Amino acid sequence: STLSSFDFYLDKDSVAMNLNKVAGLITISGFARGLSLLNENQGMDPSPVCVILEDDAQLCDRFVERIQAVLDELPRDFHFCSIGYSRPKFAPIIDYSTEIGIPSCLWYLTGYILSAAGARFLASSLPVVGPVDSWIAVKMRDNFANRYGDSLGVGKHAKSHHAPLPKELSKIMKFRAFAAKVPLCTQKQAVSQSQGTRGGGNWRDAKKDSDVEYSGY
Repeated sequence: STLSSFDFYLDKDSVAMNLNKVAGLITISGFARGLSLLNENQGMDPSPVCVILEDDAQLCDRFVERIQAVLDELPRDFHFCSIGYSRPKFAPIIDYSTEIGIPSCLWYLTGYILSAAGARFLASSLPVVGPVDSWIAVKMRDNFANRYGDSLGVGKHAKSHHAPLPKELSKIMKFRAFAAKVPLCTQKQAVSQSQGTRGGGNWRDAKKDSDVEYSGY
């Protein structure tokens, strides 16, 4: 398989002298395409932010208009802004402005905006531990492992009765993560034949956690 071949080359040469052979195993529909994408895009003009989408992300109506509204409201020092996600119901999104909020925990990376400062922050936090979306979620959660998070009801089945002022939030947010209040993209959750329900329904629907709000369908 591709994965076993990948492991074979890396085990054979720990300093990646066979990098070209390894990269040749990775197709456009494959995995870990960072190197090949860098080569393809190295001639692009520099940009202060990057919009990253899953290859099967489905964009909302008026996507360009709505993402521009999000960009207009993001603070200049932001790191990350999710535009396609699912959210645990006990993880509130704090009001920040008309279009964006501050998430205490999100899952899935269907779409997001990343700044250069955000890329540096995440790179300084490597290695990734566990699924990357869960790793990002832990970074968000850690912003609220304090009395502010407790007052907001983070991790509790209770509504918030207090929201810190923006100037207070700026002091506690090491990972300056935001989210579009209404997701701008979704992923269609396809039926799996091996895990489908007897009635032919979507296995994801049958297995959905009632404590999670899904942006997909």
